[in-house]
Amino acid sequence: MKRNVAAIITIVALFVVVLLMGNYHYLFNNHAKLVNDGTAVITKEQLEGNEILALDGNWSFYPNALLAPEEVHKEAHTFINVPSDWKNAVQPNEEGLSVGTYHIRLHVPNDEQYGLYIRTIRQANRLFINDIEVGGMGNPTHTATEFIPESDDRYTVFVQSPSGVLDIVIHVANLNYSEAGILYPIEFGTKEAIEKHYQLKVLVNIVISVCYIIFGVIYIISYSQNLQRKEELFFGLFAVLFGVYMSFINEKIFFLLFTNFSIYEQGRLQLGILPLLVFCLTHFVYCMYPQLVRKNILYFIYTLLAVLFIVYGVNEKVPTTINGVFFYQLIFVVAMFLSALYSIFILFNVLRKKLDGAFYIFIILTSLVCYMILLMINFLTGMPINLTELLVFILILYSFASLFSFRANVAYKKAQAMSEELLLYNEMKDEFLLKTSHELRTPLNGILNVSKSLMEGTYGSLKRTQQEHILLIHSVTQRLGNLVEDLLVSSNHFNGEMRITRGVVSMDVINDVIMEVRHLIPKEQHVTVVNTIEEHLPMLYSDELRLKQVLYNLLHNAIQHTTEGHITVSASVVNEKMHIHVTDTGKGIAPQHVKYIFNTFYRVSRDTNSGGLGLGLSITKNIIEQLGGNIFVTSTLGEGSTFSFTQPLATAEQQPLAEPKQYVMQRVRNAFQLTLPLVHEGNDKTIVIVDDDHLNIKVLADMLIQEGYTFIAFDNGQHVLDYLKTNKVDCMLVDLMMAQMSGYELCELVRKQYDMLELPIIALTAITKHSDLLLSLRVGANEYLQKPISMDELRLRIQSLLAMQQSSKDAIGEELNALYTQVTPHFVYNTLNTIIGLSYTDVDNTREALYCLATYFRAKLNVHYQKSIVSLEEEMELVKAYLYIEQMRFGSRLTINYDIDESIDCMLPALSLQPLVENAVFHGISKKQEGGTIDITVQQEGSFVSIRIQDDGVGIPKEKLQMLLSGENSRIGFTNPMKKLKLLKNASLHLESEEGKGTTVTILLQQP
Repeated sequence: MKRNVAAIITIVALFVVVLLMGNYHYLFNNHAKLVNDGTAVITKEQLEGNEILALDGNWSFYPNALLAPEEVHKEAHTFINVPSDWKNAVQPNEEGLSVGTYHIRLHVPNDEQYGLYIRTIRQANRLFINDIEVGGMGNPTHTATEFIPESDDRYTVFVQSPSGVLDIVIHVANLNYSEAGILYPIEFGTKEAIEKHYQLKVLVNIVISVCYIIFGVIYIISYSQNLQRKEELFFGLFAVLFGVYMSFINEKIFFLLFTNFSIYEQGRLQLGILPLLVFCLTHFVYCMYPQLVRKNILYFIYTLLAVLFIVYGVNEKVPTTINGVFFYQLIFVVAMFLSALYSIFILFNVLRKKLDGAFYIFIILTSLVCYMILLMINFLTGMPINLTELLVFILILYSFASLFSFRANVAYKKAQAMSEELLLYNEMKDEFLLKTSHELRTPLNGILNVSKSLMEGTYGSLKRTQQEHILLIHSVTQRLGNLVEDLLVSSNHFNGEMRITRGVVSMDVINDVIMEVRHLIPKEQHVTVVNTIEEHLPMLYSDELRLKQVLYNLLHNAIQHTTEGHITVSASVVNEKMHIHVTDTGKGIAPQHVKYIFNTFYRVSRDTNSGGLGLGLSITKNIIEQLGGNIFVTSTLGEGSTFSFTQPLATAEQQPLAEPKQYVMQRVRNAFQLTLPLVHEGNDKTIVIVDDDHLNIKVLADMLIQEGYTFIAFDNGQHVLDYLKTNKVDCMLVDLMMAQMSGYELCELVRKQYDMLELPIIALTAITKHSDLLLSLRVGANEYLQKPISMDELRLRIQSLLAMQQSSKDAIGEELNALYTQVTPHFVYNTLNTIIGLSYTDVDNTREALYCLATYFRAKLNVHYQKSIVSLEEEMELVKAYLYIEQMRFGSRLTINYDIDESIDCMLPALSLQPLVENAVFHGISKKQEGGTIDITVQQEGSFVSIRIQDDGVGIPKEKLQMLLSGENSRIGFTNPMKKLKLLKNASLHLESEEGKGTTVTILLQQP
């Protein structure tokens, strides 16, 4: 607090000192006067050193008259003190005009050129020297119609003294100003001294105005670069407006440049800019300390300032009487003071709460408040405040320089502390991720092993739905395990624990990766991968597996961000290094993201649905650098990106060691041909091998022979599909990269006939990326193995999948036995009796009834050998067969109406409609003695298929209806279809019933 008090005292003292220095002649006019009884004698010594003299003293004064220079010696006169307000020395005429004539006889030492600096003679004046008019402002007259006031009240005049005497006469007129006359000393000196004096004042005024404007523009530009720190914007606006205002007052530089403004227009400009200044200042304080500002008060101040701006800056009507002008000025001053007072109050709270930078803001506002008080005094009394504007500028410049330096230092210290803290947190994060990954790996492996045991039936057979859920748990756990592996790999990379096995690598590996990646592109993306790498490029000295991982990461990244166009892979030798480029035509990368994309966990898109942890590119960069290369990226937003990396070339000494082995393997592959299909009879488990590399088939076949399996090998996917049509297969080993039909396509076609429990598939691929597993599962592979294949791991995978398949078959058998018991014995007994009776009279209807009964039993008993999802046509066939049987039993008591759009083709769970129809017959129609009607409607409603089953039976009581809808009722005929439909996306079942009127079941299925 002491510091603030000291600042206030210092600032006030500075203003007092500057005010006294700059306005001494105005404030202290009781010193020895140069003018006595209308005469002044100037000595040579007084003019030495270009001294400026103030012509203060008793001037001859002729009140209520404007006398010609030659008449002043003939008329009676009084004396008046200059400078001063003439107050009651004159009397206004009928039109309110006050006039008077000032006269002084000045004796000078030399006959040379002299000058006068005139300022603050209100409101109009005309200057005569030695009977010659030499200057003036406005038009002082006795009549209001001819009177012209003038606001530009500062000017200089220069005359030659022919005889050592200067006879000075000044006409003055005032209409409505409360203070008038010669209000400021008229300064006298040699021409050279007056010119320098005036030019210095103009220069100071220009410098102050321009510096304020430049100062403000700098902060406005600073704000425009980030659009965040609004305090910079409003301080910049305040400084610019203040600089403009400074050009409106004192020497009035603005009006010297633009001379077309009248006195009234000048006044409106001067008054209109002040509310804008206070608005910017107030909002600046609000932006600096918003927590201290009450918005309702802030809005009131803004409203008040807007009114002041309109009334004083825009409105052209002003009072014409002296009292009217006084109150007009007083209201403006009071309103402005009240508006600025709230900023002072906020400042007091800032000081009281000791917020950061408060001291510098305090200096600024204290300086501005002092200056605004002086401006108000000047506005009300006309007292000059010379040099104070320069002091304000210096104080503001010092304060803001100190404030922003202080804030920059605070920000730097915070940033430095935060940087050190972030580095520590980064180390802790890496350690946490490493420990967490290790801790997660154990329970995840436990879940995988337990779910695998459950799928294999180790603890007994599971139901079909249970197996599907266990398979889902197993897949999700694998995915989570892959994420954990990514984290571990990332930690190992950045800890320098990555294993690198360098060797001579052919450029052909790039083509292998490209061929397999092409099949990973989603069908909805119109993207092609182009390989433009020339043949016979030199070999690399690198790690083949790591190089494949790098290529896959870059290609996968390009596919993710390219919706249409092409991805090009090219390579060339530059400066004894191989430069490999991956170019896409995707959306590109914004410049602000380019330098961060190789950072760990950094993702350009913050969309949580975009997938990935942001590790791929960081791992890629780390691998490349450890392999002795560099990676860089160029990108244009909206056009695409190019990722380029370098790899060292194999030297002449390194290549001979690798080339013979490569040539030998190629010759072996070219020479080794099998007669296909290759068949081996073993145990009752049949495995299909699909690979277009006969050497790989031979390796896999030898392992299967050792295990005792029956197998058949093909090198073409179409042959496999033909074989599956007529033969039972227990497992498939599929190479994802084949020439005619890829393994991806084969998996998709196989899955159209067999699900993952019926026919397990193991995918064999060369790509070294965990996410390939998920892609393989998406096209139907159960497991994923990376080449070169570990035979021990392959044995375990085959055993596990075969055990899972057998468990699935056992579960189906158990469920089938349970389903036999769900066929109502009474329904079968009554139906058979009806058919027997019908056979004596109507053979054709008997046959139709038997056909419908067969259809009913086939659907009831064999659905678990088919897909769980059937077509609407199949389900309706079962419904119609059931209703035909019931119509035979009920006769005329049961009426069936169908309204089915035959063009609708959609899928739904098996046995989801027939139980509902059976409910309508058994619980609705059969309870009524007279029977009833069932209406079955299938129609398209927008993007949904609406299936409605409506009966006019006995209905359902409200209590039972609520129990059914809440799942508390165990009636299978309703709960089973409801549970099945809940498994479908966007499917819903609605039940409406009124006791005594019937029941309506509506099913809505979204059309694919």
